[in-house]
Amino acid sequence: MEDSNLGERKKSITLRTPIGTRDFLPEDMILREHVIGVIKKVFEEYGYDRMETPVIEFSEVLKGKYGEEEKLIYEFKDRGGRDLALRYDLTVPLSRVMAANPHLPKPFKRYHISRVWRYDNPQRGRYREFWQCDVDIVGSKNMLADAEIILLAVDVFNTLGFRRFQIRINNRKVLDAMCSYAGIEENMKVEALRSLDKIDKAGAEGFAETLKQKDFQNECIQKVLEFIQIRGTSGEKLDSASERLSSYKQGLEGIEELREIMRILAELGVNEKSLGIDLGLARGLDYYTGPIFEIVATDAKIGSLAGGGRYDKLIGCFAGVDIPATGVSFGLERIIDVMKELRMVSPLKTKTVAIVTSIDDSTIMEAFRIAQKLRRAGIPVRTEVMGERKITKQLKYADTLGIPYAVIVGQTEVSTGTVKLKSMEKREEKEIKVEELIEFLKSQLMQSNPASQ
Repeated sequence: MEDSNLGERKKSITLRTPIGTRDFLPEDMILREHVIGVIKKVFEEYGYDRMETPVIEFSEVLKGKYGEEEKLIYEFKDRGGRDLALRYDLTVPLSRVMAANPHLPKPFKRYHISRVWRYDNPQRGRYREFWQCDVDIVGSKNMLADAEIILLAVDVFNTLGFRRFQIRINNRKVLDAMCSYAGIEENMKVEALRSLDKIDKAGAEGFAETLKQKDFQNECIQKVLEFIQIRGTSGEKLDSASERLSSYKQGLEGIEELREIMRILAELGVNEKSLGIDLGLARGLDYYTGPIFEIVATDAKIGSLAGGGRYDKLIGCFAGVDIPATGVSFGLERIIDVMKELRMVSPLKTKTVAIVTSIDDSTIMEAFRIAQKLRRAGIPVRTEVMGERKITKQLKYADTLGIPYAVIVGQTEVSTGTVKLKSMEKREEKEIKVEELIEFLKSQLMQSNPASQ
């Protein structure tokens, strides 16, 4: 007899996930692991080593670092009354680690691939629980570090198979000087740049209206619009910006940093068509201090797929002394959403190459022994564990999962040291020795790729 309390609990339990979170079934995870694997491979080719931090931090570690975005931090108290929070990004935890470990050799190059949480409004490409893939260089002021970060990002997207993407680059020093040039008071600059960060969605008119509502002078607004709408090649934009900011040392310094990054990337073969100066790019996080950039897929309207920049003062919030740093964060969810939209991937339901089946109970153990040989050779296979299912049901199961091959073991095969190998796609089968089976399935395994067209 069913426990009545248990029955009541079943009725009251919701089977939905919390808003902005998702379950990932095996088919989803195969693709996610493939993309993460590609990103990780590029990270390590550039000499970055992996590190991890706790998913929870003391609230004071995160607060005061993100500007108005701070309202999106997930905060809570533990049973001891301590104020804790789920990490908002992977950059602030890195900064805490660097301050706590000043002995680490510089430059310190690390990558971090993990979950973060933001209490945001869920929409396409934006979730409350999502994955970021970050690389950072700590300890170098040289623009070589910023250029390497961008170069690495280009390699990630090329390796994933993206053919049309745009790198937009700017500098917070230029933006700060632009605000001074426009006559914006020091205490209003952050507000202006936060509004500018939303101009892609709001448009120029929406941006201007937002500033008017915040009591910015019309003359200031027009000067900002005039500045960010400078046209021409990247070099011409920087020349024009330099003329306007000639009285602002910080702005000229930012322009020279951009020239240096562009020069380095050009010499290293980055396509000029995919890299350009965007004087309206702001990036909303308050901790950026120098060059900033975003990467967007030009074939998909989903916002940036990756973004980053220099943050030379963030570690100083913890260490008491500024330590230069620069990095980039890849948004795994958006990258995968775009890859699906552009049909850059062919989904797989399983990584299993073959199912080892048995004709009847008398050959089950032999089927298991053959499966073990295949596994020891590095071939992922499944075995029949239901016991009572007929061979037709076993093959139907393989079909449902998209398993490409079935290895059939019967009495005749056991006596001759062979098996029947059935191609589930072609509906063809042949007799083959176990040793030959291993070599054949190995070759098929090498050809399989979830990102193939």
